[in-house]
Amino acid sequence: MNSQQTQVYENDYLPYIIKWGKITSWVSALLIYIPALALVIFYGASLPWNSVISGTIAICSAMLAWYIVDPITLFPILHIPGMYLTYIAGNSKEIRAPAATSALSAAEVEAGTPAGTIISCLAITTSIFISLTVMTLVAVAGDLILRSLPEPVVRSLNYLLPALFGGMCVSRIMLDYKTSFFLIPVAIVFRIMNTKGMFTILPLGGSYAQVLFCVIAGFLIAKKIRVNTNR
Repeated sequence: MNSQQTQVYENDYLPYIIKWGKITSWVSALLIYIPALALVIFYGASLPWNSVISGTIAICSAMLAWYIVDPITLFPILHIPGMYLTYIAGNSKEIRAPAATSALSAAEVEAGTPAGTIISCLAITTSIFISLTVMTLVAVAGDLILRSLPEPVVRSLNYLLPALFGGMCVSRIMLDYKTSFFLIPVAIVFRIMNTKGMFTILPLGGSYAQVLFCVIAGFLIAKKIRVNTNR
């Protein structure tokens, strides 16, 4: 890029991206709550704070590390425009980063440069449009397919989510089977204690305690195993 293009990039392009990136990020953060608010306002759904706290603890414990690691590892590839796009659209490591990397490689442009930033932005934008198109088609086709399936097959789909979580659990166990060997019995004990109402003395009913205690126990068990392994 020549000096004039670099000046336009730094004085016009990036400030424009940052301005609208901040606006769209805050707007999208608020829009996330629309489905939950719609259920509360139009369908009278209750808001169990126990479930809210349990879900918050589970999500934070699972994703907190990635909130730190992802921006550091992905920024050199995605840069400022790509980071805004990716964290609104999602699928950062699965789709957006590979799309940006492939585009940079095809264009023979170095990541992090002004040209590389624009190329990665175009690649990520294209991948987002493709994802939206495919997801829309799958959603429409999926609804039509579900309507044509026999009732026993539709009922069997209720087991899809437990099977998915079971597969995810097994993959996590295989990553650190030593910690899992001790943590799974501990989690079962906390679950039994919760079903027997032993956490009800805690604020807001205490149903969140089993998740919180499992996170703390997992941290302590993993740390103890690492210390013993390194001796």
